[in-house]
Amino acid sequence: MKKLMSTFLFIALVSFLSAFTSVSTDGNFTVDSNASHLKWTGYHLAKSYEHNGYVKIKSGKFSVIDNKITSGEFVMDMNTISNNDLTNAKDNAKLVNHLKSVDFFNVKKFPEAKLVIKGSEASGSGLKVTADLTIRGITKTITFDAALQEVENGKVLATATITVQRTDFEVMYGWKVENAMLSGEFKMDVKLVGVK
Repeated sequence: MKKLMSTFLFIALVSFLSAFTSVSTDGNFTVDSNASHLKWTGYHLAKSYEHNGYVKIKSGKFSVIDNKITSGEFVMDMNTISNNDLTNAKDNAKLVNHLKSVDFFNVKKFPEAKLVIKGSEASGSGLKVTADLTIRGITKTITFDAALQEVENGKVLATATITVQRTDFEVMYGWKVENAMLSGEFKMDVKLVGVK
């Protein structure tokens, strides 16, 4: 009886695990903008302190084959730049307006930024992604690490941390007079929820 019960439990366990390991994330996905976000972090001298906030994902789509992101396109609404660390309303608004100005992202002229995925390869436990990033109308090819996982049937979560050299995109504020005050790079932590 014990042997029969053990055999039954083994078969049940194998069937249970197979139900998960056989799930494929292959397919075309549309980004759920409400569940997705881009968090930015900008640094001062030697990263002694930072500011951070969010930019909303306006739209996006990507394709997955064999657990790799083969293509994709994501549009960020630069008018939605926000700050998350300044609690004083006046200081917060001052920083956000400055980020939107010609000193930084010139949002009036360039209301959108875009990331176009060209492909990815397995790298350790994640992916190494190659993409074209467009900010202020300037496009540069970048690479970054990303992770892809299925969170439920028909829905996947893609996460990545992207380091951007701001002068590559002519975000030049402080590059001469105040070069000692601002870091030459900023970081984007991206969370994308894709649904079929």
